[in-house]
Amino acid sequence: MTEEEKAQQAGRTRAKIMDGFPRAERALFTRPAPKSPRAQMKFLRTRAKSSTKSLAERLGVSRKTVQRATSQCVVAKGAPVR
Repeated sequence: MTEEEKAQQAGRTRAKIMDGFPRAERALFTRPAPKSPRAQMKFLRTRAKSSTKSLAERLGVSRKTVQRATSQCVVAKGAPVR
């Protein structure tokens, strides 16, 4: 293999790596949104640095409502699910 061929191959490899970075970043930092109300509230609470007060103000509800929504057990088919 000549020096020119080695340089071309290295360039192609570098291009593949650079093209793969955006895909890897999207896969790492893009997650689907939570589906259940409890999971949604928990997600929002983590984004609000676990402050029920700031989350309640942001949502326009009372602090107690946020606390209830995050601590309540969801009842499915008669049995509590945690």
